[in-house]
Parts: sequence; structure tokens; C-alpha cells
Amino acid sequence: VVAALVELETVTAQAICAEVPAVILKRWPSAVETTRPDGQPCQSWLWSAPAKHSTRQISEVLERIALLIDLGLDRYLGELNDVLVRRYARRMATRPPSISARIKEPARTVEVACFLRYCLLTATDQLILMFQRRVADLWRRCADGVTASVDWAEQYQQLLQELSGLAAQDSVADAELRSRLSDLVAAKRAQRAPSRASVIRQRLIDAIAPVRSLLVAVSGLPWQATGEHPVLDALNKLHDQYAAGTHSLAADVTAPRLGPAWHQAIADADRERAFRALEVATLFALRRALRNGSVWLEHSLSFRGRERLFIPDERWQAEARRHYARLQLPAKASDLLAPLLERVRAGV
Repeated sequence: VVAALVELETVTAQAICAEVPAVILKRWPSAVETTRPDGQPCQSWLWSAPAKHSTRQISEVLERIALLIDLGLDRYLGELNDVLVRRYARRMATRPPSISARIKEPARTVEVACFLRYCLLTATDQLILMFQRRVADLWRRCADGVTASVDWAEQYQQLLQELSGLAAQDSVADAELRSRLSDLVAAKRAQRAPSRASVIRQRLIDAIAPVRSLLVAVSGLPWQATGEHPVLDALNKLHDQYAAGTHSLAADVTAPRLGPAWHQAIADADRERAFRALEVATLFALRRALRNGSVWLEHSLSFRGRERLFIPDERWQAEARRHYARLQLPAKASDLLAPLLERVRAGV
């Protein structure tokens, strides 16, 4: 067993050295051995998990991800087995940094590489989970207290104010005044009561500013999707707006694929409010896309591409028949369902 483990470490170290350029590989041990300005070892800081999803905690996770991406961990070691990466990362994390620095080669190279790679994967998962919780908190806060779809008392007070404004205009002729009153009554009768969801959406648009910094950071991450995805298109638009420092949406910018509920808000004549509406729509569309797996980050454990989580399509096409045979199932679903349906019909 010991000989097999030594051989495994040797082969893994050789694969790492062959894949990662020597200049980048030399930076990894130095990054782990450094001490942060607050006196905490970088190894301990990278391994620590956030206790909450506050703004400060999210900023720390983003700082870890930025450091690890700067070290090139998002570009290399993608083919290493996840179980192997987790094993060596945890082994290094259980030791103090001073002891880890005395580990001999090739184990040292394997441990440092797996540790940094695993830290990037887990930090990305933590960021996405914290992002989802912040979005859920935003929705809960805006939905709190929204019970009735229409506040009739407020509508009544608004109507009284408009009527008082018309009555105070002494210079208006009687015929014109009656015409204005008729128009006002017709407009009030034609006005539809807003739904509870639409009221919450309006409150979300007004309350998006506190989470804008999170959306700025998220829009800069290397998101991926199969084909063209409306969330990626919206994130790119927001990223360009943030880079330019503008919070007003251009007149020709639309996002029709983010959902019909947001069409009117994004087409609002107030382009600053339309920009906030695009932010909210992108925020919730990204949350939904992460849950259904249509958008992902490759340097993640739980939110990576479907082919990385399951079986790649090429491998499935080559091995599908063997898996069906082991399960004693036909290759086509119709061949399995047809006799079952006949038995159900016969039983009925």
C-alpha cells in the first residue's frame, strides 16, 4: 500500500509539473506560506469557511477567489480527480503551515496544488450559496408586509388629491373642468389592480442598490452555458455598464428573454429605473439558472457543468449500451413503456 501511494504521488506530481508552467508552479508554495497583514497564515485564511452571508464575508470569499484565479488555479488541474484533490487538500489543511512547509517532494507539490485547487472549488461554491441566500433575503424583505394587492385607502386619498387639484383651478372653464373630471373618472375605472407579485417587483427595483456590489462582482466571473443564454447576455450588458460607470440604460437596450414580467419595467421611460429593473431581473434569472444547472462555473464542485457532474456526452454515446445491458433495460424508452401500458390497459 505504501509503495502504491508513493507511486501515485510521483505520477500525480509529474502530471502537475507537465501541465503547469514552472513560473506559475513556483508561486504556489510561496502564496501558501505567506502571512496576511492581520497576522493570519494564508493557508489558514484560504481554508476558513464563512460563518454568515454578510457583505464582509462575501467580500472575503471574493478576495480568496481573486487570489486563486490570479495564481492560475482556474486554468490548470481541471483533469485531476476530485477525490484525489480533496484527499490531499484535507491532509495539508490538518497540519500547521510550518509543518506543511517541511514536507518533501513529490508530496509537497501534490499537496500544495490540490490544496489551492480545492480552495478555489469550495470558495466558488460558498460564493454561489451566499449569493442565493442574499437574493432570497432581498425577496423576503421586499415581500414582507405586502398582503393586499391594492391599498384602497391610498387609492382613495390619491383620488381626493387629484379632485382637490382640479377644484382649485379657478381659471378653468366649466366645460373643460367637466371634461377633465370625465377623463379622470374614466382613467380610474380603466386602472387595473396590481397583483401582489407586481408590487413586490416594484419594491425590488427600489431596493436593489444595497446588493449592487454583489452583482458587480458576480458579473465579472467566467460564467458558462450551453449555447446562447439570456442570463449571460444580461450579465455582459451589466458588466459593460459597470465598467463604464453608468447606471442609466440606453434606449435601445432590452432583455426580452429574461421573462415577460420584466418587459414593461425594462422599457420604462425612466432609464435609471429601467437599469435597476434589469439588475433585479438578472439577479433572479441567474439564481434560477444556477438551480436548474443551465449556467455554471467550471471552477466549482456543486455548480459546474452537467457533463462534469455526470457523464460527458461522448462517453455516454460510447458506453450507453453497456450500462443498459447491466440494468437489463432496452435502449429505447418506448420499448420499456409499451408493454407496461398494455398491462395497465388490460388491468383497467
